Amino acid sequence: MYFYGNNINYYFVINIILIVNMHILKIITIIDKYYYMYIPSSFLYQLLRSEQIGIFCESNNEGDKAIIAKLPTSTIKAISLGAKVEFYVFTTSVEPHYLALCMKVFDNKNSPMHAILTQRWQNSNNILDVSFFDSELDLVLYDETDAPVQASRIKIKTNTSNKNVKDILQNTKFISLYDYKSGNDFTDSVCADLGFDFLFHPDYPIVRFKFSVEITDINATKVCHYSEQGSTFYDVIQDIDGTRQERQVYQSLCLMDNSNTTISPLVTIGKKERELTDILTITANKQLVAIESKCLQVDIDTLDKSYERTSASIVKHCKKALGQLEGVYKTIKRKERIYDKDDNTLLIEDKYLFYGVVLIDEYRHSKDWNELIILMGELSNRHNICLNIITISELIYTMKLSESNIASFVKFLEKRHEACINSNTIDMRFINSSLSVSNLIP
Repeated sequence: MYFYGNNINYYFVINIILIVNMHILKIITIIDKYYYMYIPSSFLYQLLRSEQIGIFCESNNEGDKAIIAKLPTSTIKAISLGAKVEFYVFTTSVEPHYLALCMKVFDNKNSPMHAILTQRWQNSNNILDVSFFDSELDLVLYDETDAPVQASRIKIKTNTSNKNVKDILQNTKFISLYDYKSGNDFTDSVCADLGFDFLFHPDYPIVRFKFSVEITDINATKVCHYSEQGSTFYDVIQDIDGTRQERQVYQSLCLMDNSNTTISPLVTIGKKERELTDILTITANKQLVAIESKCLQVDIDTLDKSYERTSASIVKHCKKALGQLEGVYKTIKRKERIYDKDDNTLLIEDKYLFYGVVLIDEYRHSKDWNELIILMGELSNRHNICLNIITISELIYTMKLSESNIASFVKFLEKRHEACINSNTIDMRFINSSLSVSNLIP
């Protein structure tokens, strides 16, 4: 739906989005100076919501064509700063013929991000064809909350080495890939072809086409989320990344049932008032979910930092956050008064079960995680609490899997903690196998 303001240079795009069960989150995207943004079909939007990350294509009866991608917010910001982007098309060389798209973003000079997704469709509007090459298309980028946060234009360029893709797309009968196992096996071959530590699947030999792209007319959108519990807004390009990440997760937690969520709850220690934690959720079952958000600021210098420096920075921030969560737990155990900005007391009961979450923007591999996982286990055992380190993408996806049930969500946190300790890694992902596989390869 499009709503045009009177005598002002804005139009409003209102997407009413069913996030979890009976909860509805409204997202208002404000774009300056009547800039046009492609709005995907309801079919494509449901696909987009089902993935943590992915790249899609779509056309409509008006002749509009778009590349639509769901990416980590940090990667979206890197694109706005001029990070190089490449586009890939993968097909199987034998029947059944499947199709996969990949967007490679050089958000880090040593370790670019690959968004890989096998393609699904109901009709020809969502199948890549020759008309998507060598012409200007809309490019719309969605963040972890399923909100469109950046609109621009993209041109996918063919050359002598990749022009055969047009013949293949015109003369091959492709099959929409809804089967989870086949999609997983096909994606393994794609990842192996890209040089990652995967094995080619013998049933899915593939052909790869690589394209350079040109992205222009980048426009950030200002997104406002609102629900019954509260509202918040953010701008991916302009806002401080840590503050923006808190707002994204705060609003997602506001959608959970039988709970109350507060951003920046307060406590007075002695005569000094200070923030207890970044986000606090209180459940009807006397459980507390305290979140410390740690997000690396993305700027032009970030693109040239080594992967090792970036990884070391996030590990250092996470170690500090675990100490902060221990302090939050001790403060609550001392029965200090916890209140919101309107001076409403938040904790009334005497005893609560404590769940601490260190929220990060992306997982970056480092040998130093081993030490942090040991610390996480020691603190959890010492205080009989549950601690986790989770990316924003994984946290919001877990909320979706819990279908807005806060009790189920807390159970997922417990299972994740156990799995991380037992497997000695925080790079743990829940997957709904009824949905098509998606991959985020650092």
